[in-house]
Amino acid sequence: MADYVELLALKGKLVQRASVADFLADNDWDFDLILSPEAASLSTMNQKTLSQRIDGADELASVVYRQLEERQHVLRGRYPFILEDEHVKLDPAVDPKANAYVAVLAMTVAHAYGVPSGCAPARLFEQTVTDVLCERGIAAVGFAAVRRTHGSFEKALPIACDAVGLIGNVEGVPVLKWAHDEKVDVLGHVGWEDGLRFGSWGFLGQVTVGRSDSWETKIKEPNRDHWKQFTGTGVSPARFLAVPHHVERQMLERLTGDDTGIVLDRLRLVRYKAGVSENEERVVEAVLGEYVEPLSG
Repeated sequence: MADYVELLALKGKLVQRASVADFLADNDWDFDLILSPEAASLSTMNQKTLSQRIDGADELASVVYRQLEERQHVLRGRYPFILEDEHVKLDPAVDPKANAYVAVLAMTVAHAYGVPSGCAPARLFEQTVTDVLCERGIAAVGFAAVRRTHGSFEKALPIACDAVGLIGNVEGVPVLKWAHDEKVDVLGHVGWEDGLRFGSWGFLGQVTVGRSDSWETKIKEPNRDHWKQFTGTGVSPARFLAVPHHVERQMLERLTGDDTGIVLDRLRLVRYKAGVSENEERVVEAVLGEYVEPLSG
């Protein structure tokens, strides 16, 4: 629901808090439905307990606004919307086609609603994640993209590893008979010297634009023991899950609480996203060109 409010603001609508409350009330929305995407994986008992604590559409609208306020608080000047007590609007100084936050929001919307743009949001988001890691000083490569180009895991591994200063090796490591990417979409490395000495930081990324029902599985999919041998790091690489959604604290704790890996969500990625690529701009233009049903009480 918070993304919907932002999308309306992008379309030039001044979104009133009262209109959000009226919409939720008139359409019989409840707390379960306005939670961010990860809510689907919470237990039914937790959902009922939370729902019982929420009384009335005004409070439901407040939940939506708290999600928006967290985005504004974390991103500060990189957040393209203005939040005031009673409404949300696009900052008039922001060019949506050149804004990093809008680009990631647009990829989320384009995937969810099948907005045609000539660019596949899932593959485009892989490149977005790779670019942001590079901005953070991590040598990164889109491993899934390399595999798609070269046709097999065995061919892709040495090429991708060489791009980030690792040493690709499949000998002596069990590989799935029909392996595509061994459950890694983005491969990263932080090196310390020329040549790969034993013991190096590696990063294994699963990237998905889908909603939360697959997240707990995906973050665990890369086999760290296999990949430390595939890449020559000598120690197990760290895993991460990258999604274009805003992942709130409860779900962050659920995904990372057992040291499974870390989550790179929309807020973390946008903070360090340098700009908007040509393909990302195409997706933004496509989303802006779509009709968006206005809120109605």
